[in-house]
Amino acid sequence: MVLRKKEFLLPKINLSLGFHRREGLIGFISGLFLVLFLAIVLCANLQVESFQASSLYLEDALAASNLASAVIDPEEYGISHVVKIVDPLAAYRLYCDAVKGNLGLNDRWEGSNQALISGPVTVESYIIYNVQGDGVTVHAVDSTGQLYSRQGLLGAVTAPNGQKVEYTGVYSEISFPVKGSFGMEVRARKGKLVDIVGSPEAVEIAE
Repeated sequence: MVLRKKEFLLPKINLSLGFHRREGLIGFISGLFLVLFLAIVLCANLQVESFQASSLYLEDALAASNLASAVIDPEEYGISHVVKIVDPLAAYRLYCDAVKGNLGLNDRWEGSNQALISGPVTVESYIIYNVQGDGVTVHAVDSTGQLYSRQGLLGAVTAPNGQKVEYTGVYSEISFPVKGSFGMEVRARKGKLVDIVGSPEAVEIAE
């Protein structure tokens, strides 16, 4: 005998409802993480491209500044065809003026383009390599303006960037702060070696 009435039947329980909700939540969280990951990758790529463009611009500015400072002795070249920068400190002053002009720096050595240079620029090193015969005379000016000189052998002298010195030339290096994504700030450094003469027949004289 069945005593239970039809109007009081036990309700049916859908056990799959909780599973579907959990599955939907997992899919939503996974999609959110995927979007966040793609956004981070995109920001990183944009930052890398920005740094690469800044690096090329600064390299050109340093090359132009190095050449502007390389005032050689025309009398020495006319007599012996030796390319020689005779006054390192005067060349360093010309270099500083050229850097300020090429990078658009004010008297505090700060740039107007904060996206490229977010703070004061520092000249870390300025080095002149005078090559004569098998010898190399090195004149280095540090960030405090002190001049140091030494002698080396051609083929054994390298610039701080690892490039071998083969001709009379100028190496310079600057550092400056750069703002990145999410408020990050790093200290960037850029160095460049420029030859003043590439062959005995091709000489650029700055007067």
